[in-house]
Amino acid sequence: MPNVSKRSGGKDIDSFNKEFRRSRLTLTLMYLLVLAVVLFVSGGVTRSFFSQRLDDRFHRFNAYLDQRPKTPTSVIPPLADDVRADLLHVTLAVNTLLLFIAGLLSYWLAGKTLRPIQEAYSKQKHFLSDVSHELRTPLAILQTDLENELEAANTQHSREVLQSHLEEVGRMSGLVTSLLTLSRIESEQRGSVETELEVVDLQLILRKTIDRLTPLAQKQQVTLTFFPTNFVQILIVTSKELLEQAITNVIHNAVQYNKRNGQVDVSASVQENTAIVLVKDTGIGITQEDLQKVFDRFYRVEKSRSRQTGGSGLGLSIVQSIIYSLGGLISLTSELNEGTTVRIVLPIHKSS
Repeated sequence: MPNVSKRSGGKDIDSFNKEFRRSRLTLTLMYLLVLAVVLFVSGGVTRSFFSQRLDDRFHRFNAYLDQRPKTPTSVIPPLADDVRADLLHVTLAVNTLLLFIAGLLSYWLAGKTLRPIQEAYSKQKHFLSDVSHELRTPLAILQTDLENELEAANTQHSREVLQSHLEEVGRMSGLVTSLLTLSRIESEQRGSVETELEVVDLQLILRKTIDRLTPLAQKQQVTLTFFPTNFVQILIVTSKELLEQAITNVIHNAVQYNKRNGQVDVSASVQENTAIVLVKDTGIGITQEDLQKVFDRFYRVEKSRSRQTGGSGLGLSIVQSIIYSLGGLISLTSELNEGTTVRIVLPIHKSS
């Protein structure tokens, strides 16, 4: 049976390509028209002004020649340098004015060009957010039904199949949650949703996160250690919920992608007016090629490995978006088969 969806999708893509080419040609013609008008006006105005000034000078010189026997000399004939100076001044004045006008027109054209792209981007974001919201309820119902079926399963094969389905539903639920988080962060960055900020102790958040992830580390046979700073508190103004999620993702990755009997060291320190969090692991590491793409959405270093661990490729992208939205910075260094270090920098509160 032919794949109707694929054939329809091909038609949609072809239609989009034709529309894109048509829009591109239209835009090119508009820019060419503006440029032609600018050049025409520039040449005409410059020629008109310069010709008028030159005519005036020569008329005065001719009048001087006619009246030379009767009146003393008072008119200086136009020299080549004077003509060049006039041409330069007029050209600069006219070109400056036209450059300003061309800049305004270009700005207007750029806005007109980018408006459809901006609208499409906004619609895409709303679509992802709406779809994610709509998927949460059926996924929760499906997970509950599968769990009930798993408890009532009589055979080993049935339990294995149901368990596999539950894992897939769990991955889908995680992906939906990640998409909702990204949508929320972007809404906060645009100002359409306000972020609730509060003064929190960074070291307290780190301790709670480590305590929560210690059972996972023990299951993975990884030693998770926290090295606090000498400061009693490191106070920062932040969204507690978002910061906890970002730190949880970073430490979770360090544990999840570590070696057996590996080590994860989490430390906090203060340098000038910033708080620095370091998460070092002795895991499998990342190649330099992949290191440049780890913050890209849906990028997975090893698809098979991410599949086994339930990764969607959104974790570090979410972390970066959160840290940036909180006014911080995040960087990552790694060596293959040696480990990875994540460095998070956050502004501290003045009372810290």
